[in-house]
Amino acid sequence: MSTENIREEVSRVRAEINYIRNPPAQDEALLEFFSESEESSTMQTLPGREVWICDARALSSSLDREGFVLASHSSAIDNLENVELDAAKNAAYVAELIPFLIDLTGASRVVILGGAKQRFSECATDKLAPLVNAKPARYPHADNTDASSSAQIKMIAAATADLDLEAYPRCALFNIWRCISPAPQISPLAVCDARSISPADEIAVCAVTPILGHGDYRHETSSYLYNPAHRWHYYPDMTDHEVIVFKTHDTDPSRARRVAHTAFDDNTCIEVHARASVEVRALALFK
Repeated sequence: MSTENIREEVSRVRAEINYIRNPPAQDEALLEFFSESEESSTMQTLPGREVWICDARALSSSLDREGFVLASHSSAIDNLENVELDAAKNAAYVAELIPFLIDLTGASRVVILGGAKQRFSECATDKLAPLVNAKPARYPHADNTDASSSAQIKMIAAATADLDLEAYPRCALFNIWRCISPAPQISPLAVCDARSISPADEIAVCAVTPILGHGDYRHETSSYLYNPAHRWHYYPDMTDHEVIVFKTHDTDPSRARRVAHTAFDDNTCIEVHARASVEVRALALFK
């Protein structure tokens, strides 16, 4: 039976999600995750938990409800494989995402945070060599906590000309994620319906990640404890004309705040290429 037939028959896959296994006590230090030297991490996530991850292509999702959507976006750049290391290509790519995100979200203004970030499967050693922090994260996480989001938004405002946060009653942080390797993808991105996550499931973790030319960057992120109520989704066989846009923070508590996400192994895939993806993070401001 072909991969396509397997997916059509079940509309979901069974896979492992590597949840936190050692939550700290209230008075203990934050767990740490070192992206380039995982043996130094104090966060423990193995063995993983088996869960169902549903095909979301038939799901009419919303950024304000589930916290994620699949959107069409065809980049004007022919080849994004080396976008992180090509300054001109990087600038052109992030520039074209500003009007895209404004149109998708209804934001009044969008500020891109840094540039494009590439990731490659662990087997793509030749692609990983010139980069840092480029392997897929294989544990459920969100890119921020409430505290680190607030600090990040204030830092962006301070560094951005003519940006007065008081003019915008609502701010939101987004990740725009694109797969640029051919389908099927053996290590796709899973996203969790924000409504299915309880505040008690969330654990603050300090992610320690190197940035080219700047050394280690320490940032407080969210990771998660296992809860069978979590509803996981993915988009199989993505093309490079599609992007997953998901929330990483929202100052409006009535909307989805942030989306847990992780890479996972899709064992229905055979004869696949190494995964390659590009992600861009952005601040959207709403009047």
